Amino acid sequence: MSILEPYHFHEFSHFEFPPASRVLDVGCGPGEQMLELLRRGHEPVGIDPDPACVERVRSYELEAVQGFAEHLPFPDSSFDGVISKVVLPYTRSAIAMKEMARVLKPGGMARFSFHGAGYFLLYAAKHPNWKTRIYGLRSLVNGWSYAATGKRLPGFLGDTIYQSRTRLNRYYRRLGLELLEDPQAPTFMGFPVFIYQAVRKRPLARLSIYRPQVGSSQGHKLTSEPQTPVKHHELAVAHELTVK
Repeated sequence: MSILEPYHFHEFSHFEFPPASRVLDVGCGPGEQMLELLRRGHEPVGIDPDPACVERVRSYELEAVQGFAEHLPFPDSSFDGVISKVVLPYTRSAIAMKEMARVLKPGGMARFSFHGAGYFLLYAAKHPNWKTRIYGLRSLVNGWSYAATGKRLPGFLGDTIYQSRTRLNRYYRRLGLELLEDPQAPTFMGFPVFIYQAVRKRPLARLSIYRPQVGSSQGHKLTSEPQTPVKHHELAVAHELTVK
């Protein structure tokens, strides 16, 4: 049995959406989640950076595109729902979260799972493979660096980052997302191994944008108007600079 198995929270569902929802699976892989969405009567659409996974999904006669979470090739408000299972650690998380919020319709729901700090603590402390233990340790260091400075470690050292509820709540507030579900999954050494959350995009969400002042580490609020595509880009840059 995997060392992670006791820490999964099976009571949380990634697939609970209103009937016949159009749902984007960000990081769809070979399509298992999309098939489950289809079985439940939804219209799944997938995106994944791996062309082999995209072709596998298309072999089921389902819609899938090759691409990245930071640049979703869909218009604003395209989907009734979004799912993303432990994808965010491998992305520029602030931009990926902004993109998922952008393509979600007002009133639409997103269902997420993330790696918490406990995931990498568990790897560092208990994984039987020493290379994986080192991976867990450097992911923790990268996460601590990002929390303290807003920057990842250079190169491959910064390829993975854990999420915290504090950071996620900050994303949600700035993107007009309302937290609906946040079950307390099993922890390791007091830290969450997985974080499971469901959020809803507020109708006509008005986003707060912060732009860093020249020569200052402090930002100031510019506007709370609904965002144009240009302002979406400003928000992405601002998040990378100010979200910790």
